Amino acid sequence: MILRNVKMLAVLGLALGALSLSSCAPTMSGEYADPQDSRMLDDKFNPKDQDAIIRRMMTSCLGRPWLKNFQKANTGRKPIVVVQDVQNRTDEHIDTVMITEIMETELVNSGEVKFLEKARREQVMDELEWQNSGAVSERSKKKTGNMKGADFLLVGSIANLINARGKDKDVYYQVQMKLVNIETSEIEWTDSARILKKFTSRGAKFD
Repeated sequence: MILRNVKMLAVLGLALGALSLSSCAPTMSGEYADPQDSRMLDDKFNPKDQDAIIRRMMTSCLGRPWLKNFQKANTGRKPIVVVQDVQNRTDEHIDTVMITEIMETELVNSGEVKFLEKARREQVMDELEWQNSGAVSERSKKKTGNMKGADFLLVGSIANLINARGKDKDVYYQVQMKLVNIETSEIEWTDSARILKKFTSRGAKFD
């Protein structure tokens, strides 16, 4: 009888424990929102900062003289650009590959420039090598030696500077982009985009 009562108490204890845990578990609700209307949830680099910087840099890049000068010197040919991943020089985790890819997309869709896929170059070479190994018919295989050479290299970096005093904090971001002529190493275009965000703590001081 005693053993039976002990077992019943143990089962009851487990049930009460599970009920207690379930009642304390966090709940969550969500909804879809406009990606362009991002909230400032913290003092970190966010999608709204990213969009503002990319829009600023792409407008500048396509509106400067280098593009018309190149087309004039090359009978209207569109320049071919290869993109280097933007360097992250901040103390935050920022997906600079995403920034690079969005810039690439914006420039390609402008119809003003052409791009080479640097990140997939090795895979393309492997595919070409396989097609010319004898396994693919002469009619459908692609020939080697026909790849386009880039005219320009697009490089860039993002850095930040933080100033905090008492309950006030300033976070400053700067993105620097350069378009380098591959044949001459000359910088044909360069520009920077800046963002300054100010914060005030309602609780503890920042420093």
